[in-house]
Amino acid sequence: MRRSKVTVALAVVLAAGVAAAPSAPGSPGVEEEQVFVVGQAIYAADEDDAQYAGASAPTEDTACSDSSYALKTWKVSGTYNWYYNGDGAPPAIASNALAAITSSGDTVAKGLNRCGITSGLTTAYKYAGTEKIKPQVASDLTCTGNDGKSVTGWGALPPKVLAYTCTFFNAKGVVIASDALIDNVVYTWFTTKPANCSGQLYDLETTMTHERLHTAGLAHVDQVRNAAQTMTPSSAPCDTSRRLLGAGDLAGLKAAGTSKK
Repeated sequence: MRRSKVTVALAVVLAAGVAAAPSAPGSPGVEEEQVFVVGQAIYAADEDDAQYAGASAPTEDTACSDSSYALKTWKVSGTYNWYYNGDGAPPAIASNALAAITSSGDTVAKGLNRCGITSGLTTAYKYAGTEKIKPQVASDLTCTGNDGKSVTGWGALPPKVLAYTCTFFNAKGVVIASDALIDNVVYTWFTTKPANCSGQLYDLETTMTHERLHTAGLAHVDQVRNAAQTMTPSSAPCDTSRRLLGAGDLAGLKAAGTSKK
């Protein structure tokens, strides 16, 4: 049967104000169809930037009383297989980074939350091994092309950006691949919160739980009104309160269509 050439569409990243680059044809075996790409970020809290005002750790625990969420137009169906490229991982966390990233994926796939809510999700986020290729994310927040493989790795990102995810999905709204790049130039990371944590230290697991929710199809909620949800746009230094999902985060996953009927 004759196959048609892959058509690639351009998607605009409204939240970050960045246009994503068109993707290239996927690897052999990927169904040839229209492919879209959108990039989304998590930002570092900056008291001098009004856009992220209120990004400090939430002072009131509304994680379970706030059911707010926002959705994009894609979802993970079945198993999301992802690879890890550890080149450039900060030495202080290099030995523990993969475990923290894996835990983040498990949290999203299983709907692990702070509220004791049964999730009923039907997805799996599976670590598929190490990979030499880099995530398809450029340092200027351009999604550089769809190679059909989901890779998480390290590299330079613009100031204020902790991590960035480029998600490729088809016309049916199903994720084909989703790459994540974590900053290794500007920010300092921890996997276990240091005693008397201070300064610009950020939690890798919280950051990657947020990014995996982007992969799952969730968009940002309001930084102030929804301060306890994992999908707030910014994360505060030393904050680990959003490692597990809030009620709104979980409601968003269910609304995306990844739960049992």
